[in-house]
This record gives sequence, structure tokens and C-alpha cells, in this order.
Amino acid sequence: MLSDLSRQIAHCHFRAIECRERAACAASPADRRFYVEREQAWLTLARSYEAQERIGRMVNELKRKAERGYLPPKQSFWIKPLQCPSCGVPMEFQAKRPTFGESPLNLQRALFTCTNCRRLDEQLVTMSHR
Repeated sequence: MLSDLSRQIAHCHFRAIECRERAACAASPADRRFYVEREQAWLTLARSYEAQERIGRMVNELKRKAERGYLPPKQSFWIKPLQCPSCGVPMEFQAKRPTFGESPLNLQRALFTCTNCRRLDEQLVTMSHR
């Protein structure tokens, strides 16, 4: 999965360079503006893929730590599944981390992934024991 993302990132950067070159050679200001906007769009998509790759590595590392017993098992807590804002499918809980400061509600940050579109989302949730 991650190597596919790396290829996609490289492709986005290639297309951004292509758009920059076309903008430099554009005859009209409207064409130049179009290619500059396309370059920015390709760079934005590349940054999105880069973030997804970093989060994927983090999730994989958390899974490895859980398998080795370094983290408490995620079954010890119950978290209400979220609905994916993109496709409406229930999202899968991946990891949690505590928030800073005292909280009477036991609030924690939870990372979720959509099983359909692979969208990542982080939510502030109340952790309660089953």
C-alpha cells in the first residue's frame, strides 16, 4: 500500500513540474494562470498523499507495538464507531492517545479509518470501559 502511495506522490510532483514548465511557456496570461493553478492542485494532492503515507506508517507501528504487548489491547475500551463523512460507511477504530490536562470526561483522541474509501479521521471521544 505505501509503495503505491509513493508512486502516486512522485507522479503528482512530476505533473506539477510539467504544469510549471507549461506556465512558463504559456502565450496568454489566462493560460499561465491555468497552469499555475494546476501546479498548485498537483502539489496539494501530493501533500495529501504524503500525510496519508505518514499516518499509515504510524498506524502500522501502533499495530506492531500492540502485537508485542507494548500497548493495551484496543478491545478493552468501547468507542462508538463514526460514520465516514465521504461515503457514509462506519469507520474502524485504529488508535487512541490521551489529551493533555485534567478531564472529568476521560476525553481522548481516536484515529479512525474508513473501510471503504480509506479516509483517515481523528476525533475527540469519551473513552468508557465495556
